[in-house]
Amino acid sequence: MNLKEKIQEISALPDGVDLIGVSPIDRFLELPEMGRPTAFLPKAKSVIVIGSQLFQVLTKKLTATRKIGEVSYRDFYNAHNETVDVALKQTGYRIARLLTNQGYASINVGHDLTDYRTITGAFSFKYAGQQAGLGVIGKNGLLLTRAFGPRVRLSAVLTEAPLPCEDVVFEDLCGGCDICYKVCPSGALKAPSADGKTDYDRFVCCSFYTANDGCGLCMSKCPL
Repeated sequence: MNLKEKIQEISALPDGVDLIGVSPIDRFLELPEMGRPTAFLPKAKSVIVIGSQLFQVLTKKLTATRKIGEVSYRDFYNAHNETVDVALKQTGYRIARLLTNQGYASINVGHDLTDYRTITGAFSFKYAGQQAGLGVIGKNGLLLTRAFGPRVRLSAVLTEAPLPCEDVVFEDLCGGCDICYKVCPSGALKAPSADGKTDYDRFVCCSFYTANDGCGLCMSKCPL
């Protein structure tokens, strides 16, 4: 069994993850230097991206309104999210430990890496997921996967191990659909710009999300 097969075996454990892909480090060169994997692991050669599904039975009932003191599907969804994050962190650590024990320096990347001055992450899991062949970035700015649509949580492992990589997916999964930006209650998400890039105001989105204790309609209303 080669190294990548061992990684896939870890990911397939009962408490593992649903998705896994690998990207070479050179696919990140178009990012600002501080957003590249090499900013955290200078000799990194591969980025392993793992993902787990969010149950649609919960996401499809998310709303952008909530009454004070009310127990809602948002509470069930938040608890579900926490459980998914535990599985991702655990699997990421197991993969990083395997690679480290094989002599390859590795880092499992956590989720709590947001700079709240700019509301941006130090490392983009969505971008990494696209480069690792897990899906494409949709009009809603989320990673769209064939298996679970946008209903996925992601994590990553940066490693100095040279690993076989997946092809990048270029398929247009949105087509003419415009649901996500039409249902956005804050107006933060708009129709894509002329060059096809997502038109999204993260500050408006974050303010609305905080004031209403949640939203997520750009994910929950996606028909994929």
